[in-house]
Amino acid sequence: MGKQEDRTQSVHLTIRVMSIVGLWPWSPAAKDELPFLGFIKENYRYLLHLPFTFAFIGLMWLEAFVSSNLEQAGQVLYMSITEVALIVKIVNIWHHSSTAWQLMHQLKNAPEYELRSQEEIQSWQGQQRSFKWYFYLYCLASLGVVYSGCIGVLFLEEYVLPFAYFVPFQWQNEQGYWYAYGYSVAGMTLTCISNVTLDTIGCYFMFHISLLYQLLGMRLRSLRNVDNELEFEHQLRMIFKLHHRIRRLTLECQTVVSPYVLSQIILSAFILCFSGYRLQHVEIRGNPGQFVSMLQFVSVMILQIFLPCFYGNQITFHANQLSNEVYNTNWLQCTPHIRRLLNIYMEHLKRPVIIRAGYFFNVGLPIFVKV
Repeated sequence: MGKQEDRTQSVHLTIRVMSIVGLWPWSPAAKDELPFLGFIKENYRYLLHLPFTFAFIGLMWLEAFVSSNLEQAGQVLYMSITEVALIVKIVNIWHHSSTAWQLMHQLKNAPEYELRSQEEIQSWQGQQRSFKWYFYLYCLASLGVVYSGCIGVLFLEEYVLPFAYFVPFQWQNEQGYWYAYGYSVAGMTLTCISNVTLDTIGCYFMFHISLLYQLLGMRLRSLRNVDNELEFEHQLRMIFKLHHRIRRLTLECQTVVSPYVLSQIILSAFILCFSGYRLQHVEIRGNPGQFVSMLQFVSVMILQIFLPCFYGNQITFHANQLSNEVYNTNWLQCTPHIRRLLNIYMEHLKRPVIIRAGYFFNVGLPIFVKV
């Protein structure tokens, strides 16, 4: 390809946004950089997320605990449980920040993953563009949940917050309401952007690795056009080495995405239950904006569970397809030596390639159906 960066073109904007909201490492400090700027870079994520994300989520849980009845608590819990999954994602990306950065650096710059043919380039770029637009739509849908709720409450006669949380001052008056409303909008916007970008980067790692397994399949298939025995064996051994590197990348990917997928799937059942309970108690005529926001929330919540399951399943599917691709290499025309190599490779392919969520279950479409 003309530029190495094209291999990760679909997440350039996501990574920039993650850097702005303190979820992705900044560029390494220069030698002549001021110590103050180095301190800001190192602690920027805490300065941003402690007063907004973590404090806002804490106040939401406090509101649930001090609620006088289950109905009032249910109005808060459906969103509070979602935010617990976000806390796990944030802590996970901070803990594995160096691993995630190195993994992205390899996917973007490592020469062993360079695309070689025009067919590989076209297939790669087409799927990268599709991924980018799918997640742009996912981002817009998620932000739509937030702002439909924020705008809807402005048309009500009484003072109602778009997303309830414990307010430590009297806010049900003209002046206090806008302070409470503004903090609610700011907190939900930051948590929504954080949630979407973390979902995107986690799914992208799995998506990119599934593309590498597809690349292996294409190169195995192209061996049927190689007539020279020495060239055939050379390319076959290069495929073996590439497969070994991709298996190692798969394990690194699992380290980064496993905790976030585990928390998302476990908490999703509770989230959907509270969302269903909340929908039953929202008056459509009295607060249509909140009802639409809840419907959007349930839809996005289902999508949030589906996406990692789908891309985890793609890794397993395309890795399993390699066994079929071996049969497309004209192996009947190969020498006994090369046939033995292919037999050994086929035995190696019997080892399943899966992304595990902790030590509990495999990430794939079957677990999505069960949820």
